[in-house]
Amino acid sequence: MCARPKRAPFARSTTARVLGYLRATDGYVSGQGISEELGLSRVAVWKHVKTLQAQGCRIDACRHRGYRLIGVPDMPTEDAVGAQLRTRRLGRPLIFFREVDSTNRQLLLRTAAAEEGTALVADFQAAGRGRLGRTWFSPAGANVYLSVLLRPRVGLAQIATLPLVAGCAVARAVAKLAPGVPVRLKWPNDLHVNGRKLGGILCELSAEADEVRHVVVGIGLNVNLRRSRLPAAIARVATSLAIETRHTFSRAEVAAELLNQLEPAYEAWCAERLAPFRTELAALDSLKGKFTRVRQSGRRVVEGVAGGIGADGTLQLRQPDGSLLAVCSGDAHVVPGEAKKKRK
Repeated sequence: MCARPKRAPFARSTTARVLGYLRATDGYVSGQGISEELGLSRVAVWKHVKTLQAQGCRIDACRHRGYRLIGVPDMPTEDAVGAQLRTRRLGRPLIFFREVDSTNRQLLLRTAAAEEGTALVADFQAAGRGRLGRTWFSPAGANVYLSVLLRPRVGLAQIATLPLVAGCAVARAVAKLAPGVPVRLKWPNDLHVNGRKLGGILCELSAEADEVRHVVVGIGLNVNLRRSRLPAAIARVATSLAIETRHTFSRAEVAAELLNQLEPAYEAWCAERLAPFRTELAALDSLKGKFTRVRQSGRRVVEGVAGGIGADGTLQLRQPDGSLLAVCSGDAHVVPGEAKKKRK
């Protein structure tokens, strides 16, 4: 993408097309009807239906009436996600694993042969990772663990703003799927709801001199995780879409919507950097106006009242003398009550 010649978009797999057609049809549809609509033989239709059934889709096959989709498993497989993609490039192709160590790591291992836009999704991560080497709680059957390979033609300094752009894309996806959930972005890469962590973004890259070769954007989003499954260590600080809404979500739909929202956000970022996102970031910023402490590498700590996110993606911390300190990286935390003390 990013300043590259446009190529024809990847076609969805035929199995995904059959699933998409069944999703869009109420009641039974004849094998002949599917055959004519999708340009397949009736034998091919039957084989793709069998494939979907083997993946856990409940499809009623009735002689003289045809096929009827009853339900799909809550599994973000290639076909289940692909049937709901509106993208030209992202998620085409998409690779699904029931279990990996980490989706970022597995996609990074495939960068030499993979095209830009390749996505990798897993049901379970045995060694999910967050920033600063932290562990990301990644149980099976509950959340979305998604990584996407990008090859932007930008300088190294610009990559620091990509997690913020990805955060905007995730917030847009949540706003569409769960409109009542007030998502906020905690600089530089966390998504929160009412102070509890809903998701996070981890960008890992390879560069040569000042040129970026590729970057893998990893997104972890708590979807159907219940409070009873949260480990004690994070029970007070984590949340999920299901906890916030008391509804269960299709993880395939969530994964597809994340890709659907990330593609236009990525293209806008490639063309105009952070400029198109400034107003959105200001509205999503959970730190602005709060006394914030940032722990940086080498045990350095800086603090001040957060004054927003700069045009270059830095966190602006207002100092006692009124000046602004631009912070490029670190682990930011709100310090309750400190802002009032500093004013006295």
